Amino acid sequence: MRHVRLTIVVLALFLAVGAHHGQAAPPDRIRVRIARLAFPSLVSVMVDIVKAAELDRSNGLDLEPISFSAVSGFYAAQATGEVDAGVGGPHVYQRLRLEGAPVRILASYVGLSAMVVISRNPQVRTITDLRGRSLAADMGSSEFAILSIYAKSKGLDLRTDVNVIQAGPPLARAQLAAGRVDAAMTWEPTATLTIRDSKDYRIIFNGRAGWRELTGKDGWQLVVHMRDDAIRRNPAAVDRLIKTFQDGQAYLRTNLDASDRVVASSLNLPAGVLKEAVLFRRIVYDVRPAWQPAVTEALWEMFRAGVDVGLLPRLPDRAIVYRP
Repeated sequence: MRHVRLTIVVLALFLAVGAHHGQAAPPDRIRVRIARLAFPSLVSVMVDIVKAAELDRSNGLDLEPISFSAVSGFYAAQATGEVDAGVGGPHVYQRLRLEGAPVRILASYVGLSAMVVISRNPQVRTITDLRGRSLAADMGSSEFAILSIYAKSKGLDLRTDVNVIQAGPPLARAQLAAGRVDAAMTWEPTATLTIRDSKDYRIIFNGRAGWRELTGKDGWQLVVHMRDDAIRRNPAAVDRLIKTFQDGQAYLRTNLDASDRVVASSLNLPAGVLKEAVLFRRIVYDVRPAWQPAVTEALWEMFRAGVDVGLLPRLPDRAIVYRP
């Protein structure tokens, strides 16, 4: 009898030790303040989805979105350290790095297919048809840099050959609807809303097609960055942030209706807008570590193009692309 009791005790201890080693304790969550735009944008779409599905928590992060109502404030917060991380245009981060901001690109985020130029003027069928005409566009955006690089390759200088009216996507949509401009540059999810406005609208430029024509490679409209000081405080946050967005990318593919409901609520988008943009492949999230050779090469291609057309004075230092 004594032998049986001893065996039971030993077995219980064995099971307890096995359970302890077999079930890894969840890692301590790392708090990361991330910049978010308060209006419909590709930045906020994915941030809101991963928060709603708690994908940050399952990856050991506590993402704290900080909302900004203007793009200028959004990038300023990333440059000054008001936030730890953000998502933005590669050429904007190139400029910030050249100005001394400690930004490091961690990963790709969303492809260039999300940016388009729309017109209903039947005489405007390509970008070069805008010579001497008007375009509503946000001249401070990375998307305008992409469009300028493409236009210059066709012999068109947007700043001198086209009357560019400063307008973010919502205002560009309104300018086009009112007939005040010949074309409007916009991006998702506002692009889908704009296309819905009139059956006469046509897409005359798509960012992905234009960039591939220019370089033979895919580029990115947006990439993920984290500040140097934030990386030094919590190096593990890099992998966890990338994994969180990769899980969000997978979640969007397999839970499209649920994702559509999330952003319809958080960004006040009409139901079905996100779903339509994803199904038509205008929104393609593509989160890959920046240190993968193909991603690194494509990023430097974008940096060089910005310098070649005179949008940026020089290349950034190599540390702009994070390597573990």
